[in-house]
Amino acid sequence: MNAHTRKTMAAIAGHPAPRDLEWTTFRTMWADIADEVEQESGDRLAVKMNGHREVFHRQHDGRVSIGDIEHARQLLADHPELKGSGTLFVVAMDSEIARILHFDLETTGVSDTEHDVRNHDPVARHLRTVERHTGHDDHQVYLRYFDDLAVALLEEIGPQTFVLLGHGTGKSDVAEDFLLRLKEKNHALADRVAGVGVIDLSAADDAAIEAAAQKIVRQAR
Repeated sequence: MNAHTRKTMAAIAGHPAPRDLEWTTFRTMWADIADEVEQESGDRLAVKMNGHREVFHRQHDGRVSIGDIEHARQLLADHPELKGSGTLFVVAMDSEIARILHFDLETTGVSDTEHDVRNHDPVARHLRTVERHTGHDDHQVYLRYFDDLAVALLEEIGPQTFVLLGHGTGKSDVAEDFLLRLKEKNHALADRVAGVGVIDLSAADDAAIEAAAQKIVRQAR
């Protein structure tokens, strides 16, 4: 889930209950985390999540009613893992450099903008950067790069699982190649890959990386 969704969920779960939550923000939150969202007639929104279904009603002033806030709390309380508890490790890599990131999903002080999340908020903590140490584009160089990254991962994340994101342009298969190397040389680490995805790292900040990784984790459930 992205930073805006986490902020909305924190507001719903907080005390006192929010009385000025915009309907559009509420609807966007469910679109991000629910299994199924359906806009019904009469400004009704049907939300289905892990077998539970709730129908919310849009008020004339465009705000979410206190009654619907309470129903939303119950729906979220039934599935606390969706509140963003625990940690998430992500490897974001291209053919030249790999970044190992640790997202503390229990942090609730998310800033309003992705710029602030990237530069000021401790949600994303950079653990290590692994670089390819030569400009030569040959197979052995990439194997050394992959093996160095595997060592760094073992040292930094312990027994945790992680999401692997490869760059979306150029050598877009670099993440898949790294996973193949893990399957050849380190089966235990390969088994801890929670999912693999593609992202344009040149245009992605930490918030975008987290959102992409969270989506992959949800899809893998």
